[in-house]
Amino acid sequence: MSVSELINSVKSTIAVILVFLLLPVSSLETKVTHEAKNGEELVASFTVLSDCHVETNNYDSYSLFKTILLDAKATETKDAAIFLGDNTMNGQVAENALFFGALKAVRPADETLVVMGNHDVGNGEGDYEKMSKQFLSYNKTFLGESHEKPYFYKVIKGCYLICLATEESTVNTMKMTDGQYNWLKAVLDEADEKDAPIFVFNHYPVNYMEGDYEYLSDLLNDYESLVYFSGHNHFALTEYSFSVTNGVRGINLPRCTETVTQGHDCGIGAVVEVYEDEVLVRIRNFVTGQWLTEFERSYSI
Repeated sequence: MSVSELINSVKSTIAVILVFLLLPVSSLETKVTHEAKNGEELVASFTVLSDCHVETNNYDSYSLFKTILLDAKATETKDAAIFLGDNTMNGQVAENALFFGALKAVRPADETLVVMGNHDVGNGEGDYEKMSKQFLSYNKTFLGESHEKPYFYKVIKGCYLICLATEESTVNTMKMTDGQYNWLKAVLDEADEKDAPIFVFNHYPVNYMEGDYEYLSDLLNDYESLVYFSGHNHFALTEYSFSVTNGVRGINLPRCTETVTQGHDCGIGAVVEVYEDEVLVRIRNFVTGQWLTEFERSYSI
């Protein structure tokens, strides 16, 4: 083990100890509270949450974050948990230690995928190169994910889970280079050849691109079995959270750790159930443990 790996390992241990001090071990125990609609035919199941905004001086928000993680864990099938970016408020070391430490302590799913948001790299004012490398190191140290770049993908039970990332320290727009675009196309083609369900996770909605956003949506809408998830704007969950943008089926989730105006309370996220010819998206309040059945959506694949 190298010196840097040893230092990271020590940091990880300290972070998990801190999480246990803030969130007692007894509170991390869970029992099954919710199941898939059709468990016998279920192919895979994922939890999707956005904009946790963990910060060191907001314990109430962090306590809500813990409650959300425990409810996400308390399901019979939990193949993956995906976080759509702005996981921290300022991208600080202590905030990342609390966020990733909680993921490691609770283990809300068998696999955990973390998308990078604008707040995680300084919200337009940070050193992108430095903070994006830190993001990768947190993924490796806490989750064991050795991503070379902040955009990556994973195949879980035959489903392609693709995570995108801005390549500059932006605020309200995503910067995507030709390198990421070409990589994305290659992964999409690979998934399409295998007739696999495709899920694209990005902090930004598909039209929040620098320049002409249609070059991204023009690519994505060529794949019929694709569903796109985003966060960022903190909008309340309404029927407009489910949209088709230039042919791309998209779902925009609100901030999960803060009450939003003109909508539901904090704790809102999605449970994605994959069946042989259908993707069922169920919206859940992970704080109250309630399903919001009026927002349930079914997509053919």
